[in-house]
Amino acid sequence: MPLVYSHLAQYAESLTFTYVRGVTPTGLVARWGGDIAAFTPTTFEDVALICSQQRWNEPTAFLAVASIGDWTLAVDDRMIGVLPEIIEPLSVNTRVVSHYLQEITGIYEFRWADDGRVEFGFYGEDGFFSGDPSGEPPAGWGVVSEAFAPILARSDALFPDRPEINNGPVFTWAEDLTGITLTPPMLDDLPFVAGRIPRPEVGP
Repeated sequence: MPLVYSHLAQYAESLTFTYVRGVTPTGLVARWGGDIAAFTPTTFEDVALICSQQRWNEPTAFLAVASIGDWTLAVDDRMIGVLPEIIEPLSVNTRVVSHYLQEITGIYEFRWADDGRVEFGFYGEDGFFSGDPSGEPPAGWGVVSEAFAPILARSDALFPDRPEINNGPVFTWAEDLTGITLTPPMLDDLPFVAGRIPRPEVGP
């Protein structure tokens, strides 16, 4: 499995993966301001190609969604799934797990939100944080929560050389929190639908 998850890093370059439990693809698209009726069937290969051609000044974001059991997997090109302002309300009464990986810049983001609160995250160059980093005082930097400690221990055992989180560990974290063992063939076979949604307006 470590080798499989290492290969997944190549599939996830410059993409945001968001897993949402108990929310349908239609419901997720609607919450993010889109209309799934305007989306069209596509493959993950095409999703990755379109996302790689992103232009940050565009007024819309590209979003693809597919069902995996009771979960919806969303892939976007604007880091929507790792924005606390987006995932905290989305996680009310459920769970959201997300990550953004960009090897060219070394920017790696990971979020786990339960019931309206970010429980744990990895933030770019700042590292681990337990809780909401916007809170005061920001005492959680560098802290691994008790709930996340066994998850981190498993990934450390699987990847003893401690690679960057994109090269495997982040996928074991997502697996432990969602129960989904993602593989490249599975991504290729998922029946995605994709389209454009308004870019979220977040921040001050």
